[in-house]
Amino acid sequence: MSIRKIHISNSKARNTFINFKGFTPVSKAIKVDQSNIPVTNKKIIKGVAETSFEALQKKYKDLNKLAEAIISGNPEINTEVTGKFLDSSPKVYINEDLQVVYRVYKTEKVFDPKGELKEERELRHLESNVTDEEPLKWSGKYFPIEKSFNKFVFIRTYQLIHDSGLTYDYLFEMAKELEDKKSFLLLGSGKKGTGPVIFQEGGQAFRVFLEGRTNNKEYMLLMHLSNLELKPLNDD
Repeated sequence: MSIRKIHISNSKARNTFINFKGFTPVSKAIKVDQSNIPVTNKKIIKGVAETSFEALQKKYKDLNKLAEAIISGNPEINTEVTGKFLDSSPKVYINEDLQVVYRVYKTEKVFDPKGELKEERELRHLESNVTDEEPLKWSGKYFPIEKSFNKFVFIRTYQLIHDSGLTYDYLFEMAKELEDKKSFLLLGSGKKGTGPVIFQEGGQAFRVFLEGRTNNKEYMLLMHLSNLELKPLNDD
């Protein structure tokens, strides 16, 4: 995975550009079949648009006729492509007639804690701020680790990595400080470091939580990304 840059500051307001990359924990579990032969996951083609339930429903109109057709034949299966392995595929949008569309208008929907729609608005174009001249700041807001996983939904994790002795000392000190507090730290934009973080042009806004771990002279400094906070429902 490619290495990118992020401009951050520490608790002493010292800032620098740091390398970061995607973090994927290595699983020690190995999947095997009945003969103990290792197996891997593969994507296969389940069906095509013409054989989907929506398409067949429009074709036969009556569900009883559709059921009879499925019993007597296999209109829901395209034998030429169903079950074939799929390496990669682009994402496309389709309309109600299952036709590919090339112009889409995106909107942003805002829901309240009960899941009810509060607002629908034009999708905002957000500019990346991870390499701005103004660094992302150490907010001073800490969240105990054991409580954070019940409060926020983390969807992605990046690892901060050093490229010199100076950045090693810089990151190790941050990791050790957070480990001693047994807490996540909110890292963000703005004067107080509580603002959103946008990693790419037109991307999503995230809250970023730093986690530090050390082992003798080794360290791990992680950025956990969240765009959803779990809140209790009011019973009123």
